Amino acid sequence: MASLEKVVEKLVRQKHEASKLRRQSERKLKEAKSLARRSSSGLHSVQKKLENTREKLGEINAEFNQFLARKESLERLIKAANDRLTQEMEAKEQAQIDLENADSDDAKQTASERLSQITEKIQELKSEIKQRESSSKKLLPTIEDQKKSKTKTNQQIHKQVQTKPTLVTLIKKGTTDSERLKRRVELATKKELTINKTLQEAKQKLEQFLAKKRSEAAKKAALKRAAKKKALALKRKRAAMKRKLAMKKKRTKKTKKSKKPTKKAKSKIKKVKSKKPKKSSKKAKKSRKKKSRR
Repeated sequence: MASLEKVVEKLVRQKHEASKLRRQSERKLKEAKSLARRSSSGLHSVQKKLENTREKLGEINAEFNQFLARKESLERLIKAANDRLTQEMEAKEQAQIDLENADSDDAKQTASERLSQITEKIQELKSEIKQRESSSKKLLPTIEDQKKSKTKTNQQIHKQVQTKPTLVTLIKKGTTDSERLKRRVELATKKELTINKTLQEAKQKLEQFLAKKRSEAAKKAALKRAAKKKALALKRKRAAMKRKLAMKKKRTKKTKKSKKPTKKAKSKIKKVKSKKPKKSSKKAKKSRKKKSRR
């Protein structure tokens, strides 16, 4: 029995150890799966963010190119207006010279009209240049903002691109660890089931042995109780017999006491005896012999 109990205790310890190992493997497997799942989700999120950021960068580039083209167009128009202004200024100087050198009134009038047209044209060109320069200056902050936004978006794309390989590595690691730990959990579960089966068999044998022992002990106890009961009954029977004998002796003594004659009876007997004739000595001897025989 002692060896069977030790076997059961050993199997219980082995079962606890196997259960502990299985739980640890299951926890690690859960962590590995969670890592792979988070990394996969993170990679999907990064990929989506990367696509959105690239799309945003495309929009920023389009706007930036649009504003830049507009600025360049204004600069070309300003340059062209400055060129025309230079020409008109030269034409004005020539018109002034022609006006000064005019000999007739018609020539002076023609030169004066031409000078007025040139002056008006110069004013228009100056106003146009001023307006376009103002528009060009207004575009500068917008272009700078677009440059900053473009730089920031490029940095985000660079960071997201660098994050992808790390997430891919984590996904691979999580998947590999999951497969390895899955096999470990299967082995640990199988081992635990085997130990549990052996433990149940050992417990069953121990229970059968203990049940048999309890049955034998119960039989012994029943025999002991029966013997004790029998001895007690015998003891009571003997005590009853003793009490019965004692009661009988008491009754005998009481009857003997009741048969003894009183003083008056004794005196009467004496008187009767004195009146009766005495027996011969021979008869007296015979009667004494008969009494002694009796």
